[in-house]
Amino acid sequence: MTIKKRITAFILAAGMAASLAACSSNPASEASPSPSPSEEIVADLSRDILDFSAGLKASDTMLTVDGEAVSADLYLYFLAVNCAYLQQMYQAYVSDYVDSLKSDSQTVTAYYKVLEMKCQELGCPLTDDQQTELEETLMKEGQESYDQRKTINGLSDETMRFVYSINYYYDNLLNATIATPTEEDLNNYVYQTRHILLKTVDTSGTPTLQEDGTYAYPKLDDETIAEKKALAEDLLSQLKASDDPSTLFTELMNKYSEDEGLESSPDGYTATLGQMVPAYEEAALALDFGGVSDIVESEYGYHIIIRDQVKDLSQYNDQWREYQMGKQVDGWMSEADIQPTDLLNNLDVADFYAKYNAYQVALNEQYTAEASPSPSAEASTAPSAAPSDSGDADATQSESAG
Repeated sequence: MTIKKRITAFILAAGMAASLAACSSNPASEASPSPSPSEEIVADLSRDILDFSAGLKASDTMLTVDGEAVSADLYLYFLAVNCAYLQQMYQAYVSDYVDSLKSDSQTVTAYYKVLEMKCQELGCPLTDDQQTELEETLMKEGQESYDQRKTINGLSDETMRFVYSINYYYDNLLNATIATPTEEDLNNYVYQTRHILLKTVDTSGTPTLQEDGTYAYPKLDDETIAEKKALAEDLLSQLKASDDPSTLFTELMNKYSEDEGLESSPDGYTATLGQMVPAYEEAALALDFGGVSDIVESEYGYHIIIRDQVKDLSQYNDQWREYQMGKQVDGWMSEADIQPTDLLNNLDVADFYAKYNAYQVALNEQYTAEASPSPSAEASTAPSAAPSDSGDADATQSESAG
């Protein structure tokens, strides 16, 4: 699981929590119709959402993580979030991305399960204060809102608490396992550089897909590239011979560098690990402060780099800790034994999401109707915000929660 995947996972978690919270006023606010449904789906609200959409119970096991079961309600909610994101952001069809949706949702769900298991293993479960805060958050809008959020997302009480505990798991593990960085740690993580770039590619052209799966700009002709290399060698010679390489570097950079970002970043760039192309990053981190690199070749061209000192390292303490936490969790994920069950392998993702979405829309309409004033109430001098008799609504929610 890469750092990028870790970030994506937390974005999904944020979306999930936002969706659950939004349900207090509009339970299906995250739902969106399929791009082009082949036929209208009539939701059977007498069944719960997971039974209707996938023929499953909330407690069914979709995968295991180191032998521990992951329930259907948790996995299917992450799958639904993934499907909604795919449609809303890319206007894509779920049916075209079934395998990646299954795999990504499995990884995200396992990721959070690993956090929970590591909290137990390392002795950093939720504190009493966190438990209290959790209960207050869950019941912030009242019992009826909580029940509606559970029902419309097909989540059990246990899974609701799990979802809202994710941030606590992460924070507790971060504080238990990642110390405050030293100055050396930070200098190996964040770096300030200026550079002279002589491009060997046409960055105004259209990148093309390469055999290794990356994209590359069109190369300049061999003669031009040779001229750029000769110029780079000349500039480097001048810098090596200078008694004040930093001042000369600025002069040469302003005169010769072809970096489009120079105008907006005349003092260079502050970057952390993973932000720059590998060849640039490796060369920059190998330099002492004030040191000038040899010619560094990247996919953009020839670079000459000078390393400057970051003015306030302490502002990167939290970023460094997050980075180290990401690496640590990536390691835990690579070691975890994650096994999907036949229920997951055989799931028809497109059919599931179409029905799941239709159910949410229908149930949201029911909730909205139940919360709206009746015609007689509208005529009253003191209209009620909700039906006076909520027994039918409670019965429907109870049946839907299964």
